[in-house]
Amino acid sequence: MAQNKSASPAPAQLAVLMAAALLADVFLQPFGRRASLLTAQHGILCAAGQMAVFALLLALLRKGAGRALGSKIFCVLLSAVMLLSAALEIIQGERFYSQSMHTGLPVEIFLVLLFVAVFYGVYSGLDALTRTASAVLALTAVSMGLLLLSVLPQLRFVNLQSAALNGTELARDFAGQFYLAPELILWAVLWRPENSKRPDHRPVAVFVWLFAAQALFCLLGEMTLGPAYEQEEQPLFTIARLGGISVFRRLDALHACVWLLLFFVKTTLYFSVFTQSIRQVFPALRGHSAYYLAVAGVIGVFLASWGQAEQAAYLIQQGGCLALLLWLGIVRITTGRKQE
Repeated sequence: MAQNKSASPAPAQLAVLMAAALLADVFLQPFGRRASLLTAQHGILCAAGQMAVFALLLALLRKGAGRALGSKIFCVLLSAVMLLSAALEIIQGERFYSQSMHTGLPVEIFLVLLFVAVFYGVYSGLDALTRTASAVLALTAVSMGLLLLSVLPQLRFVNLQSAALNGTELARDFAGQFYLAPELILWAVLWRPENSKRPDHRPVAVFVWLFAAQALFCLLGEMTLGPAYEQEEQPLFTIARLGGISVFRRLDALHACVWLLLFFVKTTLYFSVFTQSIRQVFPALRGHSAYYLAVAGVIGVFLASWGQAEQAAYLIQQGGCLALLLWLGIVRITTGRKQE
């Protein structure tokens, strides 16, 4: 098996990988957000605001962000955030799997199967993971087409709730739903400039498509479920269970499998970045030692957080993401001054 490749994917490949990882949050609601879902009206506006913030931050921080990886302190913080993020994603993924598959698979078996699959993904390298992400995105597009067809007869425009916009209420909803995705930091530090002087518009395209997906799913959810949409924990899976095409009355398992593949891509990305960054701190780590260290750390966070301290772990993870963003901002400012 090939050793973990440290080289970053090309910008086009990186955009595909980040799109798949970010899209996982659309299907499996990001961990730690305890606010109830918003109406489609507020949900679409908040999604537009979040994607605009993401695009602005990435544009500001990407330039020169790779220099931050030269700092061991930055790599330690990045490794810690990746461990926390991976553990929280696995908690969310295991719950979604149990809810959607109804297999009664013990959590221990779920973890073993996941770690084996992630091990292969990590040591195949980020280039191989981007190819996997491309295939999964294609499957996701097919899944969404089938989902739309299956619920089409149940869509009702009268279920859409509209009201006069209140700026204060909208700002409160935006703050309650905002999630600082770790992928934003990874995109900044893994991006490597091409030899072209033309600006790279791929990140903007990714965020536009993510917003379009979120807007579509907000509309589908509320048009299908009406006011009950706001009370759902996994609204897309709920409407997937309601839809059917001809004799195929239950397509929810198919959709869940595709969404779990997105979860796999995202989790593998976190583990892969951890193994790369921890080797920057401890060059003596050889072979698969970095991955075993990641598994031990993730299991430790998983057990410490699961059911008791999940919200605290989420807040720590978000604080770590904010600290990394501030670090990248300082690097961006100092890099600009040096160039001047």
